[in-house]
Amino acid sequence: GSLRVRQDYLIAEGLLSPYVQGDEQAAEVEAMALARIRQLSAHEVGHTLGLSHNYISSAQGRASVMDYPHPLVQLDEEGEIDLSEAYDTGIGAWDKVTIAYGYQDFPQGTDEARALDAIIADARSEGITFITDQDARPAGSAHPQVHLWDNGSDAATELDRMMAVRRVALDRFGEEAIRSGMPMATMEEALVPLYLHHRYQVEAAIKVVGGLEYTYALRGDGQRPLRPVSSEAQSRALASVIATLDPEALAIPESVLSSLPPRPAGFGPHRELFPRYTGLVFDAITPSVVASSTVLGFLLHPERAARLVQQHARDEEQLGLTQVFHELFQLFESEPESGYHAEINRATQGVIVAAVMGLATGAEMPQVRAEANLALSGLSEALTGRLEQASGADRAHYLMVVEEIERWKDRPMEPRPAPGYPDAPPGSPIGSEAMDWATLSCSFTPLTWR
Repeated sequence: GSLRVRQDYLIAEGLLSPYVQGDEQAAEVEAMALARIRQLSAHEVGHTLGLSHNYISSAQGRASVMDYPHPLVQLDEEGEIDLSEAYDTGIGAWDKVTIAYGYQDFPQGTDEARALDAIIADARSEGITFITDQDARPAGSAHPQVHLWDNGSDAATELDRMMAVRRVALDRFGEEAIRSGMPMATMEEALVPLYLHHRYQVEAAIKVVGGLEYTYALRGDGQRPLRPVSSEAQSRALASVIATLDPEALAIPESVLSSLPPRPAGFGPHRELFPRYTGLVFDAITPSVVASSTVLGFLLHPERAARLVQQHARDEEQLGLTQVFHELFQLFESEPESGYHAEINRATQGVIVAAVMGLATGAEMPQVRAEANLALSGLSEALTGRLEQASGADRAHYLMVVEEIERWKDRPMEPRPAPGYPDAPPGSPIGSEAMDWATLSCSFTPLTWR
């Protein structure tokens, strides 16, 4: 519980920057943390009564405390951050259904089997259903409305909204996020969850791509077992996801970068901070690498890639894997507005290439490997054609990418060190293994899948 409360404090401090004078009690921050503990208490009582997680409930109007809720952060009419509905109050419609189903004491003479079926049928008629862990937790899972730490009935629309909230909070983030007397470097603790405010919603939106709407249908119950997400919805979700990779979205304001000194004695590096390429100094690039590698790890998961290949083969109007590569490679065509944005874009491009290599080498479906290989060949050819016109950092970057692809093509299956990218700080809630800070350097994990 204490880690969850701490995380909520950090989330709210990053969003609100509440310490204008420096000594405020920040009542809104405390209220949000207590609201989460209230919801969590109901959730755990639900388990003692035999209830399972229901991860579709966030898409059905917060229908169950048995979901894992992300705080619902909104902008009010004046464009200010509003946490008043961060966590819901009371149990939800699905919770009442499950208690009725499991504990109802029917009158004598009742056909119990039929009465129980009627409870579920009535819930289904009101749009209240159930999908649990095995369909929500895997990175390659397919249901577009089933995820942990998400909100909204339309994951892509909610992602766009969350990015707007994140932008407002990032633009005003500063020393007001910490109390007077705290080292300026400790602003980073609140910056991390703010910068990654969208991390779980982007994963939810990715599930729309190659997604399937389905239920736990039984023969004769009238449910539709499954259907693919429409091509329009998949394309819109893909656009929303790729928009989070834009350098403007990934850049940290200069006012923040110029206010974060190295950490003083007694406030050393720890797992809740961004990893660094830069030693003790705050790194302006690795946050964007962390964010983009999270996106690419989910978007180009081998199982999702296989579904994209198969759905396009069955219906040419549907999104295919090659089209996803094409949309990602548009980031190689952009013209960032500053040197900082250009460096972020090059870093993101490197993550894209590594992720496609991971598919081309490790995907089980041969056609996924084939399309990934073709995409890499086409990218190498295109960048080779730009080398003479490119200069400076772009020329160095293009040359490295081309040489990486060519080395991979020469020995695609030969074991060799893979490009590694920094781990994201924990946050769902904090509780994973600590990053290895023994050498004050990044903890690198290859962007590959098994």
